[in-house]
Amino acid sequence: MAQSKDQIMSSIDVRRVSTINVRPASYIDEQASDTSKRMDLLFLNDTYMQRGFLFAQQHDEENSVNDKISHLKTSLSPSLKVQNLSTPLQTYPWRTLSPRHVPQAIIDRLFLLTGVRNFQGQSHPLLSIQVTELTNGIFIGCSANHCVCDGTSFWQFINSWSEITSCSTYSCPPPVFERWFINKTDCPLRLHLSSNEVRPLDGLVERCFHFTKPNIAALKARVTLEIISETKQNMLVISSLQAILALVWTTVIRSRSCLNDNWDEIRELKIKILMNSRTKLIPPSPETYFGNSIATGIVTLKEGDLVKWPGFGFLASMLNEAVKSNNYEKSRSFTESWIEKSLISSPGGYTRIIGNRFLARSSRWFNMYGNNFGWGQPIAIRTGANGNLME
Repeated sequence: MAQSKDQIMSSIDVRRVSTINVRPASYIDEQASDTSKRMDLLFLNDTYMQRGFLFAQQHDEENSVNDKISHLKTSLSPSLKVQNLSTPLQTYPWRTLSPRHVPQAIIDRLFLLTGVRNFQGQSHPLLSIQVTELTNGIFIGCSANHCVCDGTSFWQFINSWSEITSCSTYSCPPPVFERWFINKTDCPLRLHLSSNEVRPLDGLVERCFHFTKPNIAALKARVTLEIISETKQNMLVISSLQAILALVWTTVIRSRSCLNDNWDEIRELKIKILMNSRTKLIPPSPETYFGNSIATGIVTLKEGDLVKWPGFGFLASMLNEAVKSNNYEKSRSFTESWIEKSLISSPGGYTRIIGNRFLARSSRWFNMYGNNFGWGQPIAIRTGANGNLME
């Protein structure tokens, strides 16, 4: 029997155990005031990043759940000193969870700061972590201010926290906070931020798809062969990610056109890919640069062209070109134009659901599954509601 969202949430017994503030080791007030000097502006109106880890609970007598959570708090302090962030860590127990199907309504409760925008970081913590004890597992939900870090920096912090938790040491290179500015910038910048409430995407269903390595390899080979056959481009190297994105988005558009007789053949479709631009700058920024260094690759095409192409190679080749265009000149041009006309994007909601746009982010190169906080490696990585609210 299907349950409504209200029935699902009312059946969950939630009890808050504790709420604490964890400060960086050797914390001083000057560190907090200096944080504002290292915040980026592009994502001011977007919502916090949310990523979570699901661990299978290990039933051992030597280290209870409370002991491991206590150690988690202890190891967080030196991790924050390395990355210079402040965070409250909250602990909850959860009584009921289905092992096969987890409604999004439950996942959303595993994260803090849902719907909070990055510019509200003046009155909210820049990083919040919620540890939830499940019936047979542990979930660690992290919410981070996107003005402070991008995905690369976020996962560097998580990896260092995991390393300190597991071995009490930190061997990775320290983060670099120095910012780069274009000369003759007219300050201050006048920004227009929206005060509209961020509404949840009620009524939509989230689905997670898992691609096995053999399936990815077969798809990549098929797409590459298709491109060579159609375009005679023997030197074009299509990545696994480009092949998967081409498959997903082409399938979505074709399915929609089959279900809707009034689909628009000349309607413009846009695909955005968020890419790390650290190594593309002149001189290049170190990979340990802690902040936002993101370039956006945009693919624009007509819906009819995508539907009529026999396979997935057409879109894959366009994605390949967008990735290749990630260079210093493009990054500098974007920054200069943004300063002249500071456009601040808004998070999603019902009015932001646009059927002709597709956003790809969160690199497969991030070390997501190598983090051990005392329960072994995570068995799943999930995104909170904020991840579905960005355009």
